[in-house]
This record gives sequence, structure tokens and C-alpha cells, in this order.
Amino acid sequence: MPIPVLTLLIIIFILWLQYEIRKSAKQSKNSNEAFWKNENSSNLIRRKDITNLDFITIKLDKLPMADHEDQTINSYRDTILKLSDKKILNLTGLTNTELKYKYGAANLNLLSAYDNNYTILVSILQKWAERLYAQGFTQDTVTILQYAVACYTDVTKTYKLLASIYKERNTPDKIKDLIEFIPLTKTLDKEKLINELEEIMNS
Repeated sequence: MPIPVLTLLIIIFILWLQYEIRKSAKQSKNSNEAFWKNENSSNLIRRKDITNLDFITIKLDKLPMADHEDQTINSYRDTILKLSDKKILNLTGLTNTELKYKYGAANLNLLSAYDNNYTILVSILQKWAERLYAQGFTQDTVTILQYAVACYTDVTKTYKLLASIYKERNTPDKIKDLIEFIPLTKTLDKEKLINELEEIMNS
């Protein structure tokens, strides 16, 4: 008695599903094994000299440090002021394993702290700029945003807000410069950001 077509299709589907599950499990196992092999190897890398890395020095004279009536604005400024005494590194895109391979396992905690300082820096610069812009301090906003760009910020809102202000000021060439700068950064999804900046420029 021939097997009904529907039953045959179900059997084929089950066999295919079992195959895919086994394949996925094998790939996951291999991936985990490779990860832990790399992780264990990276833990054996000796400490390397990191004194000559590209540390960021906050130049307070390049930022609007005057007091404001708005205490939130002052708090952002004060955070940047406190941060100026700390070491700052942009390590965006590097995993802990990669950092250990490049600089030694013993430097991981230091490097993580320096990278965290960078995250705080670009995040606070963006919040500071947004607050100033909302209250009409456009030139101070531009000053902060341009400074963030000079630090190769990976905060996409920074580029978009700056481009919007350039658009308001009818300076499309500055937006073009911004677009050309994006590939030099460690910003995720650069192509998407470039497209968004082009939309602002052409709107």
C-alpha cells in the first residue's frame, strides 16, 4: 500500500528537522570550543606596554565651561571636568579576548576602565549638547558636538544632530565633511549612518 503524499512530506520534514538540529548543535559545540580555546590562550599573553596608546586628553578650553542657570547642564559639565583627570581610550569594537591578545591579560581591567571612561565621555557630551540645544544655545551645542566628533565618537545621535544644525545654517559642505569622516570612526553600521546624514543634507 503506497504511503500517502501528506505522510511522506511529514516524514521528510521530520528527517530534515532532525538533520538541522544536529547540524546546529555541532556548529554550536565547535563555536564554543573555539571560543574557550582562544580565551584560554589569551589568558597566557604577557603584559605589554600600553603607555604609548592613543589616549584622549580632554581639552577643557575647547568646551563651554561657564555656569548655567540650568543645573542639569552644569552637572554634565562637571562630569566632563572630573573625567579630564582620568585616562581615556576608545576601544570600541574590541572584545576582552582581543584586548588580552593585543595587550596582555594583566592589562584587561585597566583597559576596560579606560574604555568605560570613553563611553562616559561621548555619552555625556551628547546629553550636554542636547540639553543646550533644547534651550537655544546652538553655538555651544555645535562646539560640544564638534569636540565629540574630534574624539571619534561612536554615538550616532551626535552626527545626526550636528548635521541637522548644519542644515539649519545652510552649510551643506559641512555635512559632506561629516559624511566623509564616518568611515574613519568605529561607529557601528556606518553605511546606515551615512545614508541618514545624506537624507538630512538633501531634505
